[in-house]
Amino acid sequence: MAVSTNQQGDVMAKARLNADKRKLAVKVFHKYFENEKNIYRDEYYKQRKLADTHIENAFHTATQVVERAYPLEDVAQLQHYKNKYGDAVDCVAKDSCFYFQSDKVDIKTNYDGQEVENPIKKHFSFHLDGSLNGEEYDKGREFAYAYYHDHLKQKEHTPEWFVLKGDKDDNPHHRKLQDACDEELGMRSCHSYRSRTAIKSAGDWIRKYQLDVIGTSHCRSRTIPCTHDEYEIMNDMLIAKQSLVQKYEQWQSNIIKRVNIVSNTVKQYTYVEDVMELARQSGVQIQEADLELHSTNVALYNPTNVAQMLNDLKPKAKETRAEKIARVSMALQQQATSH
Repeated sequence: MAVSTNQQGDVMAKARLNADKRKLAVKVFHKYFENEKNIYRDEYYKQRKLADTHIENAFHTATQVVERAYPLEDVAQLQHYKNKYGDAVDCVAKDSCFYFQSDKVDIKTNYDGQEVENPIKKHFSFHLDGSLNGEEYDKGREFAYAYYHDHLKQKEHTPEWFVLKGDKDDNPHHRKLQDACDEELGMRSCHSYRSRTAIKSAGDWIRKYQLDVIGTSHCRSRTIPCTHDEYEIMNDMLIAKQSLVQKYEQWQSNIIKRVNIVSNTVKQYTYVEDVMELARQSGVQIQEADLELHSTNVALYNPTNVAQMLNDLKPKAKETRAEKIARVSMALQQQATSH
């Protein structure tokens, strides 16, 4: 049995790690990495604010374009007849997604060598899970998970499930994590009438970003003209939302890598001393109450080495050329003096 000696010199048995305590240890590291201030985390939160700005600018522009195409007085008149005659005059409704076409054209050369004018148009959706690339049937749910990361974490969900999944095939575990996030955000049926009245994030977005249109209920059946400047403002929204997903994936991928290192390391430990030492060298605060663990003994993974691996993965500002030269020069000097 492994033993230790307290301050009075008494011999005490050392507590062993078990599966539950290892999981608790990994969770402490994971929480620390989530809250750690670094460039990846900062870039994510900066981009989320920027996305808010671009979404508001895009909707303000969309409002001007739609109301120019469908004047409010015409909408009011048709709404009056709809209220009076019912479905017989059902030609006005609210919508949150639109096809906008620029007044410019894209000129390309076809296979016969002739120049052909192609319209510049995209589908712009203001739904929470709206397209990120301008295609009507593309879903941008990754944006929703990234945008509501804090809210979903507070509800003990896993918004980074799609980062964990990566290129792997769908499986029940990831599907369960996704369904829980979708349920919390109200995205399982966010386009239904029921969700429009629900107190859910997706429903909130539908209510906030909707405009009156004249015509059928399907946005693909109408293309609304706009200037190219207006088109670019709305396209900036798609770019900002794409960038938020990228920043989120970068941040969460780094956390996942570091958590995996900790998880694989802790599996090799029999006692807790190395877990506590690893936490100390990594700057992670672990109290005995967090794990109900005490000191440990020898482990297969050296805490100093693992702590260095974690430190190397910590997001840092890019090294300048001058800094790199100085670092290499110092290393060479240290190597020369050691021989």
